[in-house]
Amino acid sequence: MAGKGLLLKCNLLGSRLQNLQRSCLRTFLSDAYTCDAEWKGRLNNPLLEKLKNENFYGELIKKFQKESKASPIDVDLFSTFVLNELHLDDLETITKKFRRCPNTAHALPSTGHSVIRTYLEYKQTDSLMRMIDDRLNYGLFLDYYLSNLLMDSFLKQENYRDAAKVAIQLMLQEEFDHPITSYLALYSCYSYLNNPQPDPWDPQPKPKPEEPVEDVKVRVDYIREPFFDDHFDLTQPNHLIGKTLVGFGKHMLRQSPDSVAYTSVLLGWTLFDKHDKIIQTLDTVLQSSSKLHLLKDGLEICKKTVQESTNLPEGFLDNFNSRVNQLEIGGFVVHDNMNDTLKQRIKDAVTKYEIDDIQRQKEHYKLWEQQRKQEIERQAQAIEHRKRLAILEAKKKELQEKEEQLHFFDNLDEWELRHEEKMLQKELLIKQQEGRGKKISSKLLRQAEEDAYYPPEITVNWKK
Repeated sequence: MAGKGLLLKCNLLGSRLQNLQRSCLRTFLSDAYTCDAEWKGRLNNPLLEKLKNENFYGELIKKFQKESKASPIDVDLFSTFVLNELHLDDLETITKKFRRCPNTAHALPSTGHSVIRTYLEYKQTDSLMRMIDDRLNYGLFLDYYLSNLLMDSFLKQENYRDAAKVAIQLMLQEEFDHPITSYLALYSCYSYLNNPQPDPWDPQPKPKPEEPVEDVKVRVDYIREPFFDDHFDLTQPNHLIGKTLVGFGKHMLRQSPDSVAYTSVLLGWTLFDKHDKIIQTLDTVLQSSSKLHLLKDGLEICKKTVQESTNLPEGFLDNFNSRVNQLEIGGFVVHDNMNDTLKQRIKDAVTKYEIDDIQRQKEHYKLWEQQRKQEIERQAQAIEHRKRLAILEAKKKELQEKEEQLHFFDNLDEWELRHEEKMLQKELLIKQQEGRGKKISSKLLRQAEEDAYYPPEITVNWKK
């Protein structure tokens, strides 16, 4: 029993050590890339300290319920001081409501950034990736800095699925220009293909709409023909990853055609089930004058994918196999490892561009802080302006009432004309209701009587 207890303790200690090593593992980006000190410096704001002690969430919900909108600066401030995991649901609610209101067009650039970093900080990656993918309802869009930060964090956690999903978002946005981002995206996709973890692909699927119990007939002006854009309508993981590989591979081909670019394009078309493009890419490599090369491990994934496919067009398999044999016999295939090659290119890109990215992001944080202060001052001035206008309107109304009281007998003829008009309106209202076969409500009648009321003339008998 003692031996079993000792063995259990050793296993527990070993697992904790592995977790510690994994948490301390550095993938590609340095610790300085996170800009944590500058990011947390946004909390050094007296206004934020004041708002923490108030029911800010409740006030925002009231604004949405009453006015169907909220101020962009209010939403930005709320996203800034979410300091514990319990408020993430509130943050999602506010983000969704703000996205569907008119003021979303004036959203501050720091708001979406703050939401994404907050979810990443509390490791709520499933909810974060669901919100990023639902661009219509949440409006969270990745820039190069956030994409690098997310992919590096996910790769560090061996979460290859979400790292690949970040690369897919970049493909959908057609953002291929940043060298660090491009190689990180390719590495994330290849890592997921080699080790598709964690599972499933969609941990928070959208609920399916309930089927009506009875047939419901809906009148429509015309029937829409089915349309599939082959981009935003893609849902299958292989198709999404395939088009991502094609997008980044083509961008690299325009800069410097090499084995990584051509292998990525070929594998992308294979996963994307674009059979004519597969043959075209193989022919391009075979007919190249400079003898282009494909990487062995990438070509093996292509061959495995084609063999497992069940919807191949007639004659495609023979054409594919014959061209692959020509490539292997002709020396067009090299045995370099794709992951090792991409790792080295990521390190080179990080060495070259990381410092510039860090400096640029620090400047963004300073600029966003200035914008926030200016917007707060502008909103405070607008509130003060509205208060002064309200005071002036109340004073004006009070003076008008006093003037009417002082000059009542001077304007007696005008008051009598008003009284006659109100009486005619009352009679017309009653006739309209009776003509429609409806009985006039007591509320309307009472309102008409109050409007038609004319104070009696008071006469004073001075002779007693």
